[in-house]
Amino acid sequence: MVWLFHAGKPQVHAAYAGAWHIEGVADSAVFLLLLAATAVTALAAHRYLAVQRERDKTRLITDALGSRGAGGLADVHILDEAAPTAFCVPGSRGRDRIVVSRGTVDLLTEEQLAAAVAHERGHLRLAHHRMILAAEVVTAAVGWSGALRGYARQVQRLAEMAADDHAAAQHGSRTVASALLEMCTVAPSPGSSAALALSGPDPAERIRRLLAARPEPRRRLLPVLIACATVAVLALPAAMVLAPAFAVADTAHCGEHCPR
Repeated sequence: MVWLFHAGKPQVHAAYAGAWHIEGVADSAVFLLLLAATAVTALAAHRYLAVQRERDKTRLITDALGSRGAGGLADVHILDEAAPTAFCVPGSRGRDRIVVSRGTVDLLTEEQLAAAVAHERGHLRLAHHRMILAAEVVTAAVGWSGALRGYARQVQRLAEMAADDHAAAQHGSRTVASALLEMCTVAPSPGSSAALALSGPDPAERIRRLLAARPEPRRRLLPVLIACATVAVLALPAAMVLAPAFAVADTAHCGEHCPR
């Protein structure tokens, strides 16, 4: 801070000085913060490795038993399986997979199948697996206390709705709703951070939402206001920490007239 604000070292020390009990509380708070950060980091690493193992296993099965589609499904792996299923396996470029079964191809119309694939492409494009994984870590870290116990499920639910909207923008909300209805009637399956399925959480709510959707003009002001509010909230703690240093800025050479 002496270098950054061109402030006198005695003035910086005086601005941030406190009694011994204040220093003890601060040291204890920092220790607890580091302890909590270490625990959350270990939990996140454990969950990440478990999810990666599950994805690798699913990817191996898909590559061994599936074949690439043709035409508009060139990036889709088709499993020779009668049970309808559609999901994506997130990964780095070249390692992600969009998977549908032969039963899904037979069950859905061409437009419904394209909407189902667009839904999975939306998951990959918007990186929903990262959001869901982070939410699962947060829930595992603090869910035992009752706080944020349903956070991970709500993030999964919102991720499915976002993917529905991505597909609806290309194929229409009613087409996506009909594909979802066909799939969840035959083979419902929950979504997770390892593989995100079309028939994920709360399909009935998602279908009602899609059928009730009405095209609305895009509101550009609201996202800007939300972004500004977010930046302000995130900047507030840093501003509070740096406020004393701002008060003694440019006091490096002021001598006896420096404020204390």
